[in-house]
Amino acid sequence: MDIGVPYRDYGPVDVATVRDWVKEIPEDLWTRNTFRQEAMADQAHKNSRAIIFKHEWHRLFNPWGALNMEDLIRFWGEKKGIDVAPFMPRVETETDIGPVYVFREWDEFGAAILGDLVEQAIRPVRTPKGIVTRIALVWLGGGSQVAPHVDGQPMAKRAHRLHIPVLAPPGVEYKIDGRKLVMKAGRIYDFNNCVRHSVRHAGKLPRVNVFIDYYPNPGPVIGFA
Repeated sequence: MDIGVPYRDYGPVDVATVRDWVKEIPEDLWTRNTFRQEAMADQAHKNSRAIIFKHEWHRLFNPWGALNMEDLIRFWGEKKGIDVAPFMPRVETETDIGPVYVFREWDEFGAAILGDLVEQAIRPVRTPKGIVTRIALVWLGGGSQVAPHVDGQPMAKRAHRLHIPVLAPPGVEYKIDGRKLVMKAGRIYDFNNCVRHSVRHAGKLPRVNVFIDYYPNPGPVIGFA
């Protein structure tokens, strides 16, 4: 969302429990569902990887021309020659642009570990009818970068993109609309992803952020037959 400034710092939040858990995440949990990286991520985000918990879907305007996410997952699975049943999400709610999907990782452990953090993070932007449309844990390795880009998905113009650094090692620098930012662990940042932005990680240890998209003013739900 274009919030009129490159970013806003909403202050501290307790990430101790999440931080301890993130440090112990096994490699196979980062890599067991590669759908996002292989089917959805654009070139700018190829150096990152993520555990996706919730994700919105725009039925009418998505680059794959698919009516729903299930079709894209099936196509991805066919190309890989795998059973896609374990990767199929469920629809949690509907918005005026399409459904918000929940992946099994949220039900298995995400809600228990991240639920309270999400509630704290959205307090500064909460509205009576607002909806959390995306939750992800995003990893960026040392010596890599996220190239300059502007987020183009339809929800980027509608939702607050909240970053919460969990692991914030030295050497990670953001640039948002020409302004440099070093995010500190355990703070909530409302990040303007509608302006040109990038990340450069010159350090060695991985950076891990929680991403939350919060849609404050969804319109009436449009029915689909």
